[in-house]
Amino acid sequence: MAKSQSYGRIDKILHWLIAINICATLFAAFGLSGLDDMSKLKEYGDHGASVTTILICMVLRALWRLKNGFPPLPGNMSDWQKLAAKAMHLGLYGVIFAQLLVGITLASTTKQDFIASGYGINYTAFGLLDGSYYELMITLHIALYWVIVAMLVAHIGAALKHHFIDKDDVLKRMLPFRGQSRS
Repeated sequence: MAKSQSYGRIDKILHWLIAINICATLFAAFGLSGLDDMSKLKEYGDHGASVTTILICMVLRALWRLKNGFPPLPGNMSDWQKLAAKAMHLGLYGVIFAQLLVGITLASTTKQDFIASGYGINYTAFGLLDGSYYELMITLHIALYWVIVAMLVAHIGAALKHHFIDKDDVLKRMLPFRGQSRS
C-alpha cells in the first residue's frame, strides 16, 4: 500500500489543537507581564492551561512524528522548497519546545504562583531558578514569542502560496474534515 499523501486524523487533531492554543496564547499573552497582581492571578491560570495543553499535544505530536514520519511532499516541489519545508517544521517544533521550557523556567522566577487552570500544576513551585533570573527569562520568553510569530507567518504564508499559486494539495492535506488521499 502506498504511503498516504495526507495527514491522518490524529495528526490533524493535534495540529489544530496546537494551532488554536498557540494563536489564543499569542494574542492573550501580549502584555501579560505588565498586568497588576490581581489580573495576573486569573491570566496566569488561563495562560498556564493553554501552554500545558500545548505541551501535552506537542509531546504527543513529536512522538507520533517519530513513529510515523511525515507524508511525502508533492513531487513538483523543488529541492530547496522541500528543504525549507522540513527546516520550518523542525524549527517550529524546536522553537515551541524552547518557548515551553523557557516559560516553565520563567514561571519559577515569579513572585505570584503560576498555576495552570484545570490542570492544577503550580509551575512556580518547580523552583528551577530564583527570582534574580526573572529579567533574563522574560526577555528570552518575549524574544521567542516574536520568533514564533515570524515562523507562523512564514508557515501560513507558505501554505497559502501552495494553495493559491502552486495549486497543489499541501494545505488541503492538513485541513480538518478532509479524508486521506492515497498516492
